[in-house]
Amino acid sequence: MRALVACSFALLCLFSAASSEGGDNGSIEDEITYAFYSRSYFDGIFTHIYEDPDFVNIRRVFNPKKPTVVLIHGYQDGYGADSNTYVRKAILEKTDANIIKIDWSTLAGGSYFVARDSVPYVGLFAAQFLQRVAKKFHYSISNVTLVGFSLGAHIAGNLGRTLGGKVGVIVALDPAGPFIEGDLSVTKSDGKYVQSIHTNGGMLGMTAAVGHADFYPNGGSRQPGCGLDLVGGCAHNRAWEFFAESVNDNRFVSQECSTWDEYNKNACNGTFKLMGGLSNIDKTARGIYYLATNNQSPYGRG
Repeated sequence: MRALVACSFALLCLFSAASSEGGDNGSIEDEITYAFYSRSYFDGIFTHIYEDPDFVNIRRVFNPKKPTVVLIHGYQDGYGADSNTYVRKAILEKTDANIIKIDWSTLAGGSYFVARDSVPYVGLFAAQFLQRVAKKFHYSISNVTLVGFSLGAHIAGNLGRTLGGKVGVIVALDPAGPFIEGDLSVTKSDGKYVQSIHTNGGMLGMTAAVGHADFYPNGGSRQPGCGLDLVGGCAHNRAWEFFAESVNDNRFVSQECSTWDEYNKNACNGTFKLMGGLSNIDKTARGIYYLATNNQSPYGRG
C-alpha cells in the first residue's frame, strides 16, 4: 500500500491531467461510508448516510460516555489503509474509545485532482453526518478528535471548519502538499487544538505550519531509515507510524526552535514538548518543534 501511494503521487506529479470532473455534490455524498469500531466491535459496523436513520446498528457500537476518534485516510487509500488500521489498533489498545473511519475511497482512488477537489465536500458531508450522530446521542463535538493523513488531514480541517471549530482536537499527519492552497488546507482555526506532524514537507507533504503546534521530525522532509526515497512515500508514511507509536508509548521529546539547523547545533532555547499522543496530547504546545528519531521502530528516543 505504501508503494501504491508513492507511485500514485509520482504519476500525478508527472503525468496526471488536471481534470476535476467529480460529479455533482450529491454524488460525492453517495460515495462516503462510515465504519464504527470499539473494543467490543473490533471488526467494525458499516453504515451510509441513507442507511440506519435511527442508528439502531450504530447504537450497539457507539457509547456516548466515551471519547470519539475519527480517522480519515488519504489519496489512493480506503478505510482499511495502514494509516487507519495501525492507528485504530494503537488507540483501542490504550484507550476505550469510539472509533469512526470515514471511507471516501471511491473519490480518493482516481485522479489526484478529483480527490483534491473532493476534499471540501467530503469534509462538509462528514461534518453533517457527525452532527446527526451528536444530536441522536446528545454527544458533545468537543469530545471528538479528528486524525487525518495526507489529503485526509485537509478533510479533517474542512470537517472541523464546518462544525465551527468546535472539534476538540485535530491531528494532521503530514498534510498533503501538491496543489493545496487557500481554503483547501487545514488550519489552526478548524479545531480547538490543532497539531500537525510533518515528515515529507516539500514533496508529498506540505512544509508550511498549519496548526497551533507543528512538529518536524528529523527536519520534516526526509526520514532516517527510508533510504533514497526518491518519491517520498516512505517519509510520508512515517507520520502515521510516529503517531501510532506515540499513542501507546510517547517518547517523542521535541524542542521549540526556529530551524532544524539550529536544533542540530544545540542552539535552541525553546521549551520541550511531546509530539503526538491522544488522551495525553499536550495542548499547551504552541509553535514550531523539532526532534530526531530512530531509523526504525521504536522511533521515539525519549
